Amino acid sequence: MRIGVVAKPDDDSLELVKDILEYGSSIGIDMVIDARLANSVRWKKVFELGKDRVDYLIVIGGDGTVLNTLLALGDDAIPLITIKSGKRAFLYDCLPSEFSEVLRRLLSGDYVIREYMRAEAVVNDTIKLPYALNEYVLATSGFFRSKVAHLKVFKKCSDGAIDEIYDVMADGLLIATSVGSTAYNASVGGPLVDPDLEALILTPLAPLDLFVRSMVFPSSAEIIVEVVKDSLEVDVIVDGMYVAKLGPNDRIKVRRAPTPAKFVRFHSLTYGKLVRRLFYER
Repeated sequence: MRIGVVAKPDDDSLELVKDILEYGSSIGIDMVIDARLANSVRWKKVFELGKDRVDYLIVIGGDGTVLNTLLALGDDAIPLITIKSGKRAFLYDCLPSEFSEVLRRLLSGDYVIREYMRAEAVVNDTIKLPYALNEYVLATSGFFRSKVAHLKVFKKCSDGAIDEIYDVMADGLLIATSVGSTAYNASVGGPLVDPDLEALILTPLAPLDLFVRSMVFPSSAEIIVEVVKDSLEVDVIVDGMYVAKLGPNDRIKVRRAPTPAKFVRFHSLTYGKLVRRLFYER
């Protein structure tokens, strides 16, 4: 078994990285460290995230570290073992003190793998963007940050029919997954959706029309957003990372990604626990 370790590059995480590498190696696991941490942690065996194959990835940090790791992996759905080491760690499963138990249970097969739907997006039918576990955000950019965009939104159904949903003036909009419903979507008033329900959630950002509200679509739908010819440009941000700019007459299509994200779970993580973690844990 070959396990890679990825971490948030701060002092607390790096000390934990060393402990995990040493303990895993002592019980017969081939432990390798993310090459980006090689200068900070003395460990001879390294791997390149997104290039070299491992059986599992231990991700130490907060939600940002998990999301950045998934962006680097792309289509490679390596199961992630998440250990909290950050203020906002909604996606984590284990505490730092549990790492030895986690590795022993991994060897014995005492765990489950949860799969979460991701979204994929294509610009103008040619440019494929990275997958999103949480959301794609379209927002007015640069000097136009205080201005509104003019967007038309359509839904393409599984039978091929296309229905116009919005013709909206707004700061932008986001298209979230069920997992992402508790992230940016929740902070701007969008609905919380159980991650067991695979869906795409469309939430406008500060629309000028009072009656334009969030909508939830089945994962079989495709969401098409057109930047109207009189609109300002909008930035496209996937899980916190800027990836593209859309100008007038550009289109972006968002649908269910073919490859889910896989998480190794050692604890029962019910929807109720996720919501309590969101609102009460700090």
